[in-house]
Amino acid sequence: MPPADPVVAHYARGGLAATLLAALAAAGVDPEHPRPEDLAPLEEFHTLGRPATLELAGLAGVTAGMRVLDVGAGIGGPARLLARRHGCHVTALDLTAEFCEVSRLLTERTGLGDRVDVRQGDALDLPFDDGSFDLVWTQHAAMNIADKARLYAEMHRVLVPGGRLALYDVVAGGVEPIHLPVPWAERAEISHLVTPGALLRLLAEAGFEVVVWEDLTEVATAWMRRLVANPDPPALGLHLLVSDLPRKAANWLRNLEEDRTRLLRAVARR
Repeated sequence: MPPADPVVAHYARGGLAATLLAALAAAGVDPEHPRPEDLAPLEEFHTLGRPATLELAGLAGVTAGMRVLDVGAGIGGPARLLARRHGCHVTALDLTAEFCEVSRLLTERTGLGDRVDVRQGDALDLPFDDGSFDLVWTQHAAMNIADKARLYAEMHRVLVPGGRLALYDVVAGGVEPIHLPVPWAERAEISHLVTPGALLRLLAEAGFEVVVWEDLTEVATAWMRRLVANPDPPALGLHLLVSDLPRKAANWLRNLEEDRTRLLRAVARR
């Protein structure tokens, strides 16, 4: 039966594990023992790819021994990177069961099963005790979540006092509506963007103090122009995760160029 949740229905592909393993083999990668760098082109499911993850980790001050919760972890690329590069323990949470299945598979095959725990669950009802994490991490997930007040309240709840929230998200620009489809939504009902000002208010109301606030729209626009200009996808890339990627990427670029969407990076302290 098809998934009942419309967000899950948007992301679930069916047979994704087999598709990715076949693509790895076709690219000359051993699918049983992929190296972490082999997975980079397809596991960073957000604008600007791996450099964005590395930069956010630096801004968030990720260090060895940290307990990190990745909310909306997708197939686990950033979670594995944080665990491998920084020596922290990461819980990778995603709503889409198929993403979690693939995340577990790739985590085991890259030898990181002892440092990355994959959980299927809802960001609005985090299945963790208060104060369970030193850092909550989220990239390109909140745009599918309508109840952002509850989202940030839950993130605040599971952080230790003084813990940090690192976020990298799509927000609304000054022009409406957005052009659809885009990578995160084919219908308006599952795209929930707020303005930068509204996001600042939501974070403050949840109890966060913002310490880093950066608008990356200009950088993202240039990156998207290069992506859209290349009609031939690589053997390993986001087209394996996103159906009809050329049309969705073209609309994402139009939205950035026309100030219908913007891209923000922030770090906030509990």
